[in-house]
Amino acid sequence: MRALQYLLLACGLTLLAPDAAAQQHLTANQTVAATDLAQIHGFMQKTWHSAERPLKLGTSHISGDFAVADWWHQGKGGRAVFKRSQQHWQLILCGGAGILQSALWQHLGLTPAAADDFVRAMRHAEYSLSAPEKALLDAFGATIKMHNGHGPQH
Repeated sequence: MRALQYLLLACGLTLLAPDAAAQQHLTANQTVAATDLAQIHGFMQKTWHSAERPLKLGTSHISGDFAVADWWHQGKGGRAVFKRSQQHWQLILCGGAGILQSALWQHLGLTPAAADDFVRAMRHAEYSLSAPEKALLDAFGATIKMHNGHGPQH
């Protein structure tokens, strides 16, 4: 009987081990995501925020080497697209409703399925926004390619 108990205990520990490893992996991913988000939001705050002209940051979505951060500033709003390059995030695009188009993400290199998933996740992240907040995000206008993360590329 004791041998059976040890066998069951060993099997139970073996079954629990993958869950513990998965939990550690999840925690590591959450830490990386928090660091990535801090880097992205820090760049945006440093670049556009001031006491006289506060920047309000909204929902953000990170997937692989791409991220989108919603923002509102001086009565306007939009979406900032970042790409990870050598462990740093660079602002590559600013836009409005066009950022939510799968074709844009495919142009950036995602597969059609990954692009659709990315857009679906962004829409889900923005689901709780008020109608006026969403309208400001969408009203940014044309998608603009950024130069060195600060202004439009000419």
